[in-house]
Amino acid sequence: MNILIFSSLLKIPVFPPSPGCLYLLTTAIANLVFVGYLLLTRILISGFFIPVTNTINFICKSRFYIGQVCMFTSLFCTSFATIDQYFISNRSVRIRQLSHLSFARIIILVSVFLWCSINIPVLFLYNVYPKNNGTSTVCTVYSPAWSFYYTYFQSLFLLCLVPLSIFIIFGILTRRNLHSVRQFHRSISRQMTKMILLQATAMGLSLFIATVQIIYQSVTMNIQKDALRNAQDNIFNTVANLLTYGTYFGDFYIYLCSSKSLRQALKRIIFNHETTQSITNTMFSIQNQKGTITNQNKVQPIEKNNS
Repeated sequence: MNILIFSSLLKIPVFPPSPGCLYLLTTAIANLVFVGYLLLTRILISGFFIPVTNTINFICKSRFYIGQVCMFTSLFCTSFATIDQYFISNRSVRIRQLSHLSFARIIILVSVFLWCSINIPVLFLYNVYPKNNGTSTVCTVYSPAWSFYYTYFQSLFLLCLVPLSIFIIFGILTRRNLHSVRQFHRSISRQMTKMILLQATAMGLSLFIATVQIIYQSVTMNIQKDALRNAQDNIFNTVANLLTYGTYFGDFYIYLCSSKSLRQALKRIIFNHETTQSITNTMFSIQNQKGTITNQNKVQPIEKNNS
């Protein structure tokens, strides 16, 4: 639905073309791929007990690679959208000129290429290996250097701390700009800013929990745990994962609650569809009635009596 909102596919335009819309459109596409592929495989694994990642080498590699690229793209495009709102709400004309569509297109292309490049080692390191019992296999990586790099640099620093810092810093600066500049841009632009800030807040909370999870796992990795402690850790990991998935498919509801223009556009689309369907049904009913009347009024042929 977000792809329809921020693209030109809807007959009723909701938001005018802007760098913020382009960033959110890219985020929506990344979220769709993330949820569609990773959640589908998760349903097969957890719901139907089909271990596709532990048995099929292609899914083992592609699931982690696509997931990483989509997470980077989604988080940093939302970060870029937050920075862009700071640009367009600033008093300085020079800073406002930094918000430009062509500049946003270049940033998106470069960033997606960068995320695809830095995750290429995943395609070589992750494989399906036999377990110690020899009766089953598991999708994992046996590289201490990569595990350290992924845990502390890629996950903790790039995926958590950097976007979280951008959300906090530029979110506060944007709100300060909005309070200092009363005659800010149009109402729709203000709604776009509100949508992006709320989305950044939701992602920031999810990232904070994910950061705590990563730090906790790294600190307690070598600690002997009993059954109760393992159960508590599993609950915490499940909640953190659910919140992570929630940020990827719940952004539409954030936009819907924060934008009056979006709600009005959806009402127009729904009501227009209902009106069109009602008119079509009425015309079809009238045609059927006309056909029935015509058949009833046809002159029946007179049969001649042979007598």
